Amino acid sequence: MLLLVAALALGLAACGGSDAGPPDEGSGYEAEPGVIGDGSEESRYPEVREDEDGLVTIRFEDGIAEIIFNLEKWGDLNIGMTDLDEGPFPIETSSGRVVDAIVGKIVSVELFRGRDYLAPVVALLMEDGRVEYFIADPTIGQRANRYHSLGVLPWLEDITSFTYEPAGGEGEMTIYAWDSKGLKYDITLVNDLVNIFHSWGVWEFFIKDKYDNELKCAMVLTEDGEMDITIGRKIDNWSYETEQTYSGSYEVFLAENGEREAGLMDIDLERTWWIAELDGNSSAADQEYWDERMKITGTYYFWTEGDGYLNLDLRDGDALMHTGWRGEPVQSYNFWLTMFSGYG
Repeated sequence: MLLLVAALALGLAACGGSDAGPPDEGSGYEAEPGVIGDGSEESRYPEVREDEDGLVTIRFEDGIAEIIFNLEKWGDLNIGMTDLDEGPFPIETSSGRVVDAIVGKIVSVELFRGRDYLAPVVALLMEDGRVEYFIADPTIGQRANRYHSLGVLPWLEDITSFTYEPAGGEGEMTIYAWDSKGLKYDITLVNDLVNIFHSWGVWEFFIKDKYDNELKCAMVLTEDGEMDITIGRKIDNWSYETEQTYSGSYEVFLAENGEREAGLMDIDLERTWWIAELDGNSSAADQEYWDERMKITGTYYFWTEGDGYLNLDLRDGDALMHTGWRGEPVQSYNFWLTMFSGYG
């Protein structure tokens, strides 16, 4: 059983040692401009992939790929720019030769905000079994008459094919990458983890208790699978007083493997500090609640909304925080990324 986890050290053990992120710039494989195949009888008919709306065409052959935009279709989207070129543009990749491709619209992989249309996503299957991807939009991505991949998607290895289907069988459309063992990986989740790990700072979540006091949970995740949270209460306009701290580990599952659902995060934390200690006169009910809150062990659904936003929804187990002592457990967390914890 293979459980692909997001924590870098664990992820490499599970995946067999892939790179932790996109390769350095300058190591790219460059297609010959305007050339698909070598012109021989065997290479006369390139493979073609298109999105469902006919906006984008990908043609590839002999390891070389190119992109073509149907500007008439794009004009229907009112993209607000003129003097665009439909191509074809050679696609410059980072890791070698292209052996397959797929095009589809994926809402949560929308990297460029501030526009009122959804551009297709292109995933490229490389000869070495890795996956590269990019947003296919005639207004971005083109440099020097070439179209540039965003690089290798980390944590994916030994990929053999793609499918485009509803996430979980009933959600929004997504692209699945299938490996040689028959495991399927939602590239939406992989993109979510790229958003999480390629950002630096503290994840913060705020909520009001029943007395309208502002509570805060500050979370730090590392690529080694470590997790720390600090829970506190606002004491003035600028700072919060720490009330509890927890440390431990987490594990993220990217592949549907028949036993664990993709898109889950297991959390296992122990309390390392609390602002008050129970004395010997505490009630049995308070002591029981204290003992329960010494550990946080739970399973959460996770997803991101572009860079800087991380959502966790409790599936089962313990909540990260409550709305006060013996208060209601918080079921959903909408974290946003900041550079500072804000605790005084």
